[in-house]
Order: sequence, then structure tokens, then C-alpha cells
Amino acid sequence: MKKKSVKGVNTLDEHSVLKFIKENPGKILGGLCGLLVAIVIVIFGFWRGFFILLCVSAGVYLGARVENNGGINEFLEKIRFRRERF
Repeated sequence: MKKKSVKGVNTLDEHSVLKFIKENPGKILGGLCGLLVAIVIVIFGFWRGFFILLCVSAGVYLGARVENNGGINEFLEKIRFRRERF
């Protein structure tokens, strides 16, 4: 089946969508993050939504530090060592 095309109108096909995604990953990620923040604020309210997003951000930060430093055991050892010094 051949697609009909209208002169001057771009058709939306799978190739053009994939091309847009590959060329604009930051815009898509930013848009999805903004959508997620909006949904959380609408569902839970501003302060509860802010607290949830703060906890998620802290979890991502700690997870990235653990991932970059060789695992959870090494991370916990560093915390325990710091406590023993004081």
C-alpha cells in the first residue's frame, strides 16, 4: 500500500521519529523530566512533590557515587571510617 503525500506537508514515519530521538536526546530527557515533575506536583502538591523529588535526587547522587567508587561495601566502609575518627 502506497502512502499518499500532500505537497508541502511532512509525513511522520518511524524513520523520522527515530532520527529526531537520536538528534535530540537532551530535549527529550528534559521534556520527560519536566512532565514527571509536573505530574508529581499535581498528584502530591508542591511541598510533598518537592520532598519526593529531593529524595529521588539524593538517591541518584548516592547511587552514582557508589557506582563510581567500586560498590556499596566500599562506600559503607568509608562512612564507618569517618565516624570512628571523630
